[in-house]
Amino acid sequence: MRLRNIALALALAASLPACVPMVVTGAAVGVTATMDRRSYGVQVEDSTIEAKASSAISTKLGPTARVSVTSFNRVVLLSGEVPDEAAKAEAERQLRAQPYQIRTVYNELTIGPRSSFSQQSGDALTTSKVKARLVETKEISSTQVKVVTESGVAYLMGIVSPREQEVATFVGTTTTGVRKVVRLFEVMTPEQIRQLDVVQESLNSSMPAPAKPAQ
Repeated sequence: MRLRNIALALALAASLPACVPMVVTGAAVGVTATMDRRSYGVQVEDSTIEAKASSAISTKLGPTARVSVTSFNRVVLLSGEVPDEAAKAEAERQLRAQPYQIRTVYNELTIGPRSSFSQQSGDALTTSKVKARLVETKEISSTQVKVVTESGVAYLMGIVSPREQEVATFVGTTTTGVRKVVRLFEVMTPEQIRQLDVVQESLNSSMPAPAKPAQ
């Protein structure tokens, strides 16, 4: 029975499109799941993309550039500062040279000197505020939205419903320290989101429980 549930869940996940046009709805939707909507394999791949690309870019561009690589469902954001347009283009080339199935690249690098430590600390605090306020809404899980803040610009990533996108946007635009919100969401219909959550719940419930430590 457990194997059959896993097979059905995987088949359902494979049938879902990566992204569909946004359909705005006004009805409030409660959080149906707290788990990540990405498969475990994609989560691992996202982490690997971030680590490998960050290392390659840093090695190529050196200390004059500060490039952050954020990957969510193989959609990648490049943010930070580089000295010139050539360095901005080179950072993206280094990313695309990685042997992974990167779906989309958003190159949001700015031209200019590296941001100060105080600016970076302020951005980190702003990100924490946005995440905390997302939790407070009780309409969206903190695992569903990735927040990256650079010089007061909050980039929002994730797999969300139209309602979740609007809630996250409102939270971002009304948080102290945010001067602009850039939405990089993959938006699905509420039904598709429910199906994704069912898939992840089924897969998680089929995972073996961790072994108890020896007495």
